[in-house]
Amino acid sequence: MLIASFTECSSNVATASLFLPILASMAVLIKLNPLYVMIPGTLCTSFAFMLPVATPPNAIVFSYGHLRVTDMVKAGFVLNLVSVVSVTVAINTWGRLMFHLDTFPAWANVTNFA
Repeated sequence: MLIASFTECSSNVATASLFLPILASMAVLIKLNPLYVMIPGTLCTSFAFMLPVATPPNAIVFSYGHLRVTDMVKAGFVLNLVSVVSVTVAINTWGRLMFHLDTFPAWANVTNFA
């Protein structure tokens, strides 16, 4: 939810560039598959639904003058909530099977130099 909120005020690429290295380092330190936190983190950078400054399509829709910021925030908050719940359910169901998220991958082991 933090990343989904942060991306409302910054670009998707900037949000991903800021948070993904932190998530990867954290995952390696606690011996968790980095993809388990990085895939949802990456997807959440695209959940900019609330503010006109979040994405160009939001700005275009807002520029016509038929919507207020509060209208966009109300609808966007619900969309953000539904999206975060959907990603959480997806990564914990088929994501675990598809990406083998229950195991710590050899490529993520930074102490293995052999």
